[in-house]
Amino acid sequence: VDEGALGHMSQRQKRLFKLRMKINKGRKANKKATTDEQKRLDDPHWEAKEKAAERQANKQRWAKEMKDRGLTTDQSYLFETAETAEQKYERKAKKDKGKAAFGWDVFNQDTLYKAYEKRLDQLPKNNSTAIVTKEDGDQLAYGQVVNDDKGAIDRMAQELNDKIERNKKFSRRRTELDGADVDYINDRNAHFNKKIKRAFDKYTVEIRQNLERGTAL
Repeated sequence: VDEGALGHMSQRQKRLFKLRMKINKGRKANKKATTDEQKRLDDPHWEAKEKAAERQANKQRWAKEMKDRGLTTDQSYLFETAETAEQKYERKAKKDKGKAAFGWDVFNQDTLYKAYEKRLDQLPKNNSTAIVTKEDGDQLAYGQVVNDDKGAIDRMAQELNDKIERNKKFSRRRTELDGADVDYINDRNAHFNKKIKRAFDKYTVEIRQNLERGTAL
């Protein structure tokens, strides 16, 4: 409160006026808290919306700070330390590694290779290096006898068995409706066809119906 505006008041009146201002401020704060609590109870997504609004405000404040310094948001890395940059890179790499494949990307070569690398990470590492001598001959030549490590073979077999067990726990038998069109050859192909249908059925349903009726041009 501006003290100049209270110059005509006595000390008791000033104290009373300031007390009323504090009471009004507390009343407004209580009303806002009650309103926020009611919104939180009525809207299950209220907390997420509040966090999103806070993130947006921080982003705008950060963009304004970059603009005041004469930089764009793409140049903000200039203010990052090496440690911060490394942490951001590691978080992004971890997120990309654990990211699930989308749609028809489930069966492409990159995803299959990514799954292969993930399986390799679960195998024990062998730091020993095999030394190939002249007596061993060319190991790539056809018909050569190769003395494989029995322990490595056992680990590979165990890993395959573990994969089969994981697949049994993960996959579940989908219910099949009597009279439904069978356009697949196995469960994996049926799963792939469902993904294709979700993406393209709205464009191809009329063409497919015309082909089934024999009325396609």
